[in-house]
Amino acid sequence: MENASKALIIAGAILLSILIIAIGMYIYTSSHNSISEAGSQISEQEKTSFNQQWNTYEGAQGGNNVKALLQKVIANCNTNAEEAQRLVDVCCTKATSSEDAPTATAPNHNIQINVLNAKGSAADDAVPALTSLRNIIEARHTYYLEIEYSAKDSLVNRIIIKYDQKDPTPTAEADES
Repeated sequence: MENASKALIIAGAILLSILIIAIGMYIYTSSHNSISEAGSQISEQEKTSFNQQWNTYEGAQGGNNVKALLQKVIANCNTNAEEAQRLVDVCCTKATSSEDAPTATAPNHNIQINVLNAKGSAADDAVPALTSLRNIIEARHTYYLEIEYSAKDSLVNRIIIKYDQKDPTPTAEADES
């Protein structure tokens, strides 16, 4: 009889320890999910903050605003050189309306700067190319900026700069430069 009562006490202790472990695992799992959700909310805030700095430039912009944008892209390249998903590519072309011939594109304005090279790290020549593009942009022109987002993480990954189709600047003047 004493052996049976000791066996029942041992079995009860084992069941009680299993119950304590199960409660501990439940608390750990629920707190881990809460922490993960909080982490994803922070990253959503970071995405919104990152995208907002570029979204303010979307649409028709004067040359000075485009130069300011390019300065931000240069600073972004220097700041986020280690974070490839935060690097923004820039493409600059002259927009042509349906009446314009495809050859109406101004020289020095068909530039595409891929900030990432094939290995996925910041290209060494991206900052000088962006600086060169910044020097080409003229304050007297109007440009139209489009923003493209990455399908993977919804961050801005490309800015397309075009002459505004309503820009009254004659093409011949641009061809002389």
